[in-house]
Amino acid sequence: MKPGSFYTLVYFFIIGTSICSIAQTNIALSGKVFDASTREPLGFASISIAGKPAGTVTNAVGEFDFNLPEQYSHDTLVISHIGYKSFRKNIADLSRGSLSIGLNTNPLLLNEVVIREEKLTGKEIVAEAVKNLTINYSTQPYCLKGFFREIEQENEKYVVLTEAAVDVYDKNFDGKSQQSLQEAVAVREMRRSLHYGSRKNKDNIGIALTDLLENNDVRYNRGMLRMSNTFSMDTITTYHDRLVYGISIMNETDSGMLYIDTESYGILKIIMERRSRTKGNRYYQVITRKGNHIGRVWFRFTVEFEPYENKLYLRRTHESELNEIYDKATGQVKISSMETLEFVTHNIVLNEEDKNAEQLKYGMNIKTGDYHPDFWKNYNSLKLTPLDEKLLGDLEKETTLKEQFENQNKIK
Repeated sequence: MKPGSFYTLVYFFIIGTSICSIAQTNIALSGKVFDASTREPLGFASISIAGKPAGTVTNAVGEFDFNLPEQYSHDTLVISHIGYKSFRKNIADLSRGSLSIGLNTNPLLLNEVVIREEKLTGKEIVAEAVKNLTINYSTQPYCLKGFFREIEQENEKYVVLTEAAVDVYDKNFDGKSQQSLQEAVAVREMRRSLHYGSRKNKDNIGIALTDLLENNDVRYNRGMLRMSNTFSMDTITTYHDRLVYGISIMNETDSGMLYIDTESYGILKIIMERRSRTKGNRYYQVITRKGNHIGRVWFRFTVEFEPYENKLYLRRTHESELNEIYDKATGQVKISSMETLEFVTHNIVLNEEDKNAEQLKYGMNIKTGDYHPDFWKNYNSLKLTPLDEKLLGDLEKETTLKEQFENQNKIK
């Protein structure tokens, strides 16, 4: 990493302090979550406060930073991961320094648990979950305050980083699959690097936000809840110390998993991967755009929900895809492009609307605003992994990220 790098400074400041007062108003928690037996990191574990709307997740290697108001100092920190017993401890009792938290597995085999007098099939469980959508998810207005990140790579080099504080407003959920986007968004702050890639819409995150939020199958039924899929009940496990069905999904191009609460039939997590299943065919779809042949290699998304006030709210949604621009005559790949999108909710505000928020729509345009470094000092951004930090070397060719953020409105 280069001297003066913005992320280097933030990284060492947070790692050095587990619980501290920031400007006498915030508590900063930092640490790593792993399997207590194998010591393997637990990526995207839920980090929350019992009974409160605040939360975040670990990154892909189990690391987290979590800033929360001082008023939570006597509340209980809860760390949960599917298949593990939850960790619970009063925040005031947590030791100083970087936290190391091992979770113990809670394995349950399907044939060892009798939940109903008659066993339900995977399809019947999914149908019950769809029937109960308006019971398990809020039909009243609310706001999800969260962190958005977009990372693009071309030919294995990072070409742009964009991060934003985004408020997502939703209302009038009726449990029916929608064709048009329903949420409104307000981007409170944004910071972005120089763009070294080939894409022209360099300063617009509206398209990325739209793509990411429409993956919410509960809202839009992007494919995982269609009754035409093949569903199979693979296991029964636990999440938040409750029994959860693990249902596998398969269709012509897609495979994935649904995790559904055995009592409420609330959908807690959706995982999907789309790729070609035809032998010898690398691409599941080929499109031609402006003379370029673009082959879609794979597309993946994850949507996770968190309970609050007896309803489930979006905690995290992730999307990544690999596309290749290639010469049709030779088959030679010109550009290999991978995009990763992430949104993590860190606060839920019930019955809140904003008339100035912009309705989410395809092709919407959201441009970069001014950069305010003080805003980001204690903001709950998702921690970069050591692998992600390679982007510093790729993006800081001309100047540090800090300087790029400060001059983002001058970038053409």
